[in-house]
Amino acid sequence: MNQKDLAGFTVFDTLLVCILIAGMMAVLMIYYQRTIQEAKETALRTGLASIRLSIQLYHVLNGRYPKDLPELLTKRFLMPTKEGTIFSDQYLKAQALDPSGYLIDPFGQRYQYNPVLGRVTFSTRGYENW
Repeated sequence: MNQKDLAGFTVFDTLLVCILIAGMMAVLMIYYQRTIQEAKETALRTGLASIRLSIQLYHVLNGRYPKDLPELLTKRFLMPTKEGTIFSDQYLKAQALDPSGYLIDPFGQRYQYNPVLGRVTFSTRGYENW
């Protein structure tokens, strides 16, 4: 056997492997951050659609818009069904709430609600016009 075969990894080989692993970790972190951002945006779209439909249902059944978003979480509605039974449920199921009981978006900001127009907007930067 050759003396070089028994020596194992050199410092250069170890350094090269560490650099390759660090590069792969950097690429994976960028992909991970992008995936998290896309997931939050999807949750924001579905949450917004759910809240807006709940506001419209409230307006149709009560003739007015709710005074605030927590009212959608506490009030219940009754609807007759075909079979003569009555269906009862909440206007909106609880999503993420802040300590005051207001709905928050996936980015941790409160949904902004205008009770006169029945419109929900966001205060999260970059998503104000959704």
